[in-house]
Amino acid sequence: MIKYQYNLWKGVNMKTNDENFVINLAISVGKIMLESGAEIYRVEETIERMISSKIDSKVDVFVLPTGIIVSAKSSTDSITRLERIQSSKIDLEAISRANSFSRIYTQNSLTDEELDVLLMSLTDIPKFSKKTTMFFTGLAGGLFTGLTGGSFLETIITFIASLSVGLILDKLSKFKPNFFIKNIIGGFLIATIGVLSYFLFKSFGINLDYNRIIIGSLMTLVPGVALTNGIRDLISGELIAGGARILEAIFIAIALAFGVGIALQISFSFV
Repeated sequence: MIKYQYNLWKGVNMKTNDENFVINLAISVGKIMLESGAEIYRVEETIERMISSKIDSKVDVFVLPTGIIVSAKSSTDSITRLERIQSSKIDLEAISRANSFSRIYTQNSLTDEELDVLLMSLTDIPKFSKKTTMFFTGLAGGLFTGLTGGSFLETIITFIASLSVGLILDKLSKFKPNFFIKNIIGGFLIATIGVLSYFLFKSFGINLDYNRIIIGSLMTLVPGVALTNGIRDLISGELIAGGARILEAIFIAIALAFGVGIALQISFSFV
């Protein structure tokens, strides 16, 4: 998004503090933060400070997990912008860079050339490779099983289960399923792998605790960050946005439990 805004407004003289440029730039930075999992109040403060530092207008910012609304009113004109947020993820590097960008932008009078250089920090954010992400997804699940007292074999199986489910859900995301269905599928796959592993190794005389395998794998899907940010937003007075995020986290937990329950019911109905 920032790259698009940068190309669109290239050549605007920042000394004139063009209102459209400033508002679009602030919304773009806020969108990066919101899509990367930042708190609602932090996004609102960032957008408001960026606009207020360059434009002598009354600025109102209203942010929800699914959209950004900005209104800037001066004595002669009024500008309103709406930006829809389609998806979100956790990207702390993107949040950190957006925060740094907003601080430098609000505290300094930048030339076009300096702004060009600064914008590159947002258009070229490094990403972990898919292989690295999936490996550490599996590792996180395996370590959770180890922390709950799981054996080495249970830890390895959890690693494989978490990695496999992560890959499947990543492929599934191309079809853009809603979050509830996606987490039902995730819970179902995790429980299925755990129960199948239990019966497979039991046939060789090895007893596994499938509960530990399921719990460890589920921890990679539990919406801990969303729940924490929702609580922080509530404390900050963002009742609608905070409540929405907490409700989303609750529904994700319900979906995971629903998926696990279906898998366990099917698996043990044949025993």
